[in-house]
Amino acid sequence: MEDILWARGLRRHYGTGRALVRAVDDVDLAVAPGETVGVVGASGCGKSTLLHLLGGLDRPDAGEVWLGGRRVDGLSETAAARLRRREIGFVFQSFHLVDELSAAENVELPALLAGESRRAARRRAAGLLERMGLGGRARHLPAELSGGQRQRVAVARALVNDPRLLLADEPTGNLDSAAATDVLRLFAALRAEGRTLVIVTHDSRVAGTADRLITMRDGAFADETVLGARPPGAGGLGAGGLGALSGLEA
Repeated sequence: MEDILWARGLRRHYGTGRALVRAVDDVDLAVAPGETVGVVGASGCGKSTLLHLLGGLDRPDAGEVWLGGRRVDGLSETAAARLRRREIGFVFQSFHLVDELSAAENVELPALLAGESRRAARRRAAGLLERMGLGGRARHLPAELSGGQRQRVAVARALVNDPRLLLADEPTGNLDSAAATDVLRLFAALRAEGRTLVIVTHDSRVAGTADRLITMRDGAFADETVLGARPPGAGGLGAGGLGALSGLEA
């Protein structure tokens, strides 16, 4: 099976001399379709920088990043933005929702930017929010939602363009225990649906949902543990995808 994400010799350094920080230092990584990879390690070890390099939010000083058989680390800013809109979904610790837009409008936005019609974007957003257990909150602004609800909106937004790859950076970092449990169930459901995920986390419960767990130290991979095989099931999310989430606490 061909890897969906592949990186070799990935390096990102900041500063010079005694102030040199080796944020990512000659990292090699391959992620298979449908695999969930967790990345853990102490704060400052390079986890988030690695995720930004893999998702094209930052450029490496050296090395290569390939997504779906296409090299992406040397793309122009315009081409990289187009790739991110269509091929990669991002979930951040701080949600990064637009405060002035409703939950539905936040989810619709990436689809509109990718060229979808407003009607198609609205229909797709409504379906995702419904399956996230947020159908009744679609018109609410982010400030009117709990932390767990905002994170579920952020995940719906990340999925609206049906990306090949979902990248999550500390998705439970700003959530209380109950909300984190909801998000934990969400990522377990995405894994069961065959989504390809790379998740940076400090949360041992989130890490425990991965097929493979990588520990980073000082910008490099220090250890790798295989936790289990990918569950059987279909590939992308179909009409019934995420159905298990409909019972999430609203």
